[in-house]
Amino acid sequence: KETSMPVITLPFGPLEANCHIVHNGRDAVVFDPSDETDLVLGKIADNHLALRAVALTHLHCDHCIGCADMTRATGLLPLVGEEDWAERSLLLCRGMRFGMDLKPFEAEVLAPGEVSWGSLSCRVIHTPGHSEGSLCYYFADLGLVITGDVLFFRSVGRSDLPGGNGDKLVKSVTETLYALPDNVVVYPGHGQETSIGYEKKYNCCCRA
Repeated sequence: KETSMPVITLPFGPLEANCHIVHNGRDAVVFDPSDETDLVLGKIADNHLALRAVALTHLHCDHCIGCADMTRATGLLPLVGEEDWAERSLLLCRGMRFGMDLKPFEAEVLAPGEVSWGSLSCRVIHTPGHSEGSLCYYFADLGLVITGDVLFFRSVGRSDLPGGNGDKLVKSVTETLYALPDNVVVYPGHGQETSIGYEKKYNCCCRA
């Protein structure tokens, strides 16, 4: 059982994106659903969790490739930033799929602000730069933030894809994410976890 930790991370796909299951031992939210839907739902069932929502950090193919199957299995539409969803025809076009087979899916726009998913409380934070509609998800009660491809261990996401902007990315990291407490654990869209305090000191792209 993995319920002693508030996040179950499942790397997947050719770009090794992280699918994160955030939970409090009762309720759960899946971020950036893996194309291994049975594995994700199996982890939720094994840990006796109730799935309350499916949410995206941004609308790039490697982070949303499991959306169609997840909706089919659960009835939940993925939640996505407004700016990314408005540009979905560009962000999900064949040239942006990196050879991955993306099934068509519907989604619901999620506005920044405070949300509750069952007994989970979250602050949805708009953090443009990697994409215009990138969202981060701060769970103050659990001491963690899901950052997608905005902030990584000792690095940040690329800003040269459609909707990306380097100046906005730096601002999102240094003015928004670095305003969170230093002990907040960062769960990024690729690679290992880190912390806000560590990145403020050692991130080679964005130091505080």
